[in-house]
Amino acid sequence: MFSMLRIDTATETVTKETSDSLEYLLGGRSLSSHLVSEEVNPKCDPFGQENKLFFCNGALSGTNVSSSNRLSIGGKSPLTSGIKESNAGGIVATRMAQQGLRCIALEGTPPPNSGWRIVVIGRTGTEFLDGSFLAGKGVYEKSDLLSEKFGSKAGCITIGPAGENLLYASGIACSDPHGVCSRYAGRGGLGAVMGSKKIIALVILDDGDRKPDYVDQEKFNAAAKQIIKLLKENPISSKFTKYGTSAMVDICQALKVLPTQNFRHGVMEGAERINAQALYDTIKERDGEGKTQHACMLPCAIMCSNVYPDKEGHLLCSPIEYETMALMGSNLCLKNLDTIAEMNRIANDVGVDTLDCGAAIGVAMEAGLAEFGDDKAAVAMMEEIRHLTPLGRIIASGCKIAAQVLGVKHAPHVLGQAIPAYEPRGSKGMAMTYLSSPMGADHTFGFTLRDEEDTLTKKGKVDLSKKFQVIGSRMDAMGTCNFVRYSVRNDMTPLLDLIAARYGVEVSGEQFDDMVKKTLRIEHQFNTDAGITIADHRFAETFYVEKQPETGEVIDFTDEETLQAMQW
Repeated sequence: MFSMLRIDTATETVTKETSDSLEYLLGGRSLSSHLVSEEVNPKCDPFGQENKLFFCNGALSGTNVSSSNRLSIGGKSPLTSGIKESNAGGIVATRMAQQGLRCIALEGTPPPNSGWRIVVIGRTGTEFLDGSFLAGKGVYEKSDLLSEKFGSKAGCITIGPAGENLLYASGIACSDPHGVCSRYAGRGGLGAVMGSKKIIALVILDDGDRKPDYVDQEKFNAAAKQIIKLLKENPISSKFTKYGTSAMVDICQALKVLPTQNFRHGVMEGAERINAQALYDTIKERDGEGKTQHACMLPCAIMCSNVYPDKEGHLLCSPIEYETMALMGSNLCLKNLDTIAEMNRIANDVGVDTLDCGAAIGVAMEAGLAEFGDDKAAVAMMEEIRHLTPLGRIIASGCKIAAQVLGVKHAPHVLGQAIPAYEPRGSKGMAMTYLSSPMGADHTFGFTLRDEEDTLTKKGKVDLSKKFQVIGSRMDAMGTCNFVRYSVRNDMTPLLDLIAARYGVEVSGEQFDDMVKKTLRIEHQFNTDAGITIADHRFAETFYVEKQPETGEVIDFTDEETLQAMQW
């Protein structure tokens, strides 16, 4: 049986429930989307009493399996107006498992003018504490104060000033293995949903005594070792060990899909100044607190994260990921890693999604508020968010709203969520993934780029996207890092063997994929019931009529093809 803790933020009552369904066994996105679909009114106000937030760990959380402790957070998104699952690394999923929890639900909405509260979950129960001392502070300071009060090993979840002020691009920060709230469930504005419930922090104490039970521990240990072997032998995941996701800069530049100048181009002159080698060399040269390899969760054999130091060797930002390097770098024509790191740090501190804010700044630059390539202006715009100025609030509301307010037609988003770091006219497979995702534009939903023989034709891309929607969603379905997919994309047996050895439940590959497809169906149905139509599953018109200069391509998918990719 798997346990869920229901926390009513209006009455401050707590109840515990159990279930043994397959959704609860798998956890992750399987469970979060199931619960949102079952319990949240699709037409509700995302900031109202009917919306809920579900924090779900996965089937292998709390074990020694590499890269298996992701946390899925689900609810109705204020950014997309549809269903949302956003996930993060860190130690929260592990701490939940040690408390015997598969899910924590935040329900209800306190009366107006209610004070900020901290929810503390421990072995002896759950309590509500006054959180006013955290209000208005940045996430880094919040993180220090939470560590001081509850210990650096506690699993802490918090929001920044952006979430406190219900800004649509705000995320939820989770503790990393060092006790710093730097691992973000950044997409979809779920930080604002948490803020609407007046919960400024959720703390899972490091006093849980629940250890994993195994039906066959010897078989489980052998299967766990097999996962490590597969990760180390796979050429893609092993490359991430040295360079992390920044390896994608050169790949995308070569394929002409590196977003540049508000997604007007797919190539940036000088991209080598912000590529993986430049990042690696800078961290090595500065030494100090810098690390070219870093684990966002424990255990992890990939260690694709990093710690970027300033010129004195002191920590500036951790991590800098490819998506941020592109949206806050090449997309703004910035060629200085220090600038990107500073913007990343501000985003982490104020609690906003680097992708949507990077895209919003690109829109602002196109509107003439600053020149592309202006480092100081880009950092200043991030500081506007910190100070909650009118412009800062616009940027922190995401690129769709920024474009509407600033009068920019070329707005890079689908369903209101900014396009990730792959220019869609140069990769028709990624374009179809963006168009058909129930979550808004999302590269993890179905990452086709490495498998597109011809990136510029739409032929076969509906089927290719659907194939990788299943492959990518498998990882989210059970709380496993998306990079594990490269090692098990053709055979899920190693992961399914782990489930069997731990729980004694035999799940076939076909059954597992049926669950993944069921999750996709209920996500799309939720959005339909919320009033989202095929007309919302489109890029801005400019992507259909203005050619990408480097490839001469436009988006040429029809609504019928998008609908085909959404049928499960």
